[in-house]
Amino acid sequence: MPERGFLTETWDDDWFQVLSRDQRYLFIYLWTNNHCNQAGLYQLTLATIAFETKLNKAELPSLLKSLSPKVEWYPEQNLIWVKNFLRHQTKSPKFIIAAIRSLDNHRIPDDIRSPFELYNEELLRGIAPSEHVSPTKRECVIIRDDFLCQYCGKEITNADDYEMDHITPITRGGKENYLNLVTACRSCNQKKLDKTPQEAGLKIPTPTPFHGAQATYILRNNEAVREKWLTIFPDRYKVVESILINISQYCLKIPSRAGASSASSSASADKEDRVVKGKGELSADEKEIIERLVKLKGWQADEDDVAWHQGLRSEFPGFTLAEFRACVDYHSGKPPPKHKGIWKNRFRNWMIKKQEFEKGGKELAKQPKQQRLRPITHIPGSGPAGPESEEDVP
Repeated sequence: MPERGFLTETWDDDWFQVLSRDQRYLFIYLWTNNHCNQAGLYQLTLATIAFETKLNKAELPSLLKSLSPKVEWYPEQNLIWVKNFLRHQTKSPKFIIAAIRSLDNHRIPDDIRSPFELYNEELLRGIAPSEHVSPTKRECVIIRDDFLCQYCGKEITNADDYEMDHITPITRGGKENYLNLVTACRSCNQKKLDKTPQEAGLKIPTPTPFHGAQATYILRNNEAVREKWLTIFPDRYKVVESILINISQYCLKIPSRAGASSASSSASADKEDRVVKGKGELSADEKEIIERLVKLKGWQADEDDVAWHQGLRSEFPGFTLAEFRACVDYHSGKPPPKHKGIWKNRFRNWMIKKQEFEKGGKELAKQPKQQRLRPITHIPGSGPAGPESEEDVP
């Protein structure tokens, strides 16, 4: 969560004014650090706090307790709850939904979550997360890494031993993407903390690009992986059906090697049978789209371009070179986007509108001729014909 508000009235608060310098510093840090999520209820170890604030680790327990009731500290779970955080940061229902999901993603225990929900009862009333449920980034990382610690090779078999680790720590400029995230066992994670793998004397992982659609595909088609996943994330039993129906197919599948007879060969073949974004042979149509993407104004090319493109085609198999050209032509007269996210939204909205247009055409074709208001003139791949308003076009 890169941005959050901090009220200037805090400095006039009677409670805040009697705090010591270290208490004030720690309180502001707990509001503004990179680990804080939308709920203000998040995991944070004393070692991390001491490293980032330079406060004495031995003094932190008493400092944290002194911030009650504004801040609650749960030492056994390494959890921090900044109690007014959600109230001050909420600007829309979407933010509240994101806060609820952050609690799900971090497996907040019920005995801690219940007081949180009671405290924020007014905000949470009538708010429910979307029915569309997808694997979280934390889940995707361990699925991609075959439930193995990427530093020591240990298999992760229970939730308490799993940590999603940043290869280059966020505090040192590391990014929150799949090329900087790996599975780590608790032992390696505690050894590494805010160091780089080299500094901690650990193996340097080489993660690959990944996407939630890949994780869903694997979970649907590999029962063994699905069982491991539910062992690590037992709360997902409640939404497993919703997760597994979110994708009906995936566009790129790497064929397994034929004739693998040994156990190791079988395991290797099983691994290769998974979908891996950015790997495998792309079709000529796909290659040309990728080549054209990097030439778009406002499109900053990176290693995730292939992953994004394949994810879009998994959702819209009809996203062909012809549709790509039509969408780009339609937006050619508009100001160039400031970043690639705008282009991604344009392509996705184009395909959504195309599907709606085609669906409307099919329903119209079923009507008797005399009831049709206009002929069907749409040719698949050409985009809507003869738009009358902005709402008629993607």
